[in-house]
Amino acid sequence: MGGQTYEVEKIGQLAIFTLLLENITMLQNEELKRAFSALIDGGIKNIILDLTGITFVSSIVLASLVYMLKRAQEIGGNLVLCSVTHSVKAVLAATNLDKIFDIFNSRREAIEQFAHLF
Repeated sequence: MGGQTYEVEKIGQLAIFTLLLENITMLQNEELKRAFSALIDGGIKNIILDLTGITFVSSIVLASLVYMLKRAQEIGGNLVLCSVTHSVKAVLAATNLDKIFDIFNSRREAIEQFAHLF
């Protein structure tokens, strides 16, 4: 699949980061980490990561998710996940990462988590 890897929509102090892939390669993973860091460095503290189309996550991607969460928390923000597929939820549960991430069924539920920012 060629083309764009992700989309970012900013709503005030909140960014919705939507992945446009089914699987993330190592190169794409680095691109996503850079884009995420640019949001944080640009003053966005709270990010919703929409995983709608993601069907597989590698250990490298899981490590990146933890890195992104820690970066957000270091500046008083948060990273939440939404629209997580069953297969990805299973991986998060098997690695106990479902205990450290706030996971929402839909984008709307995730946005409601940050309603105090609007």
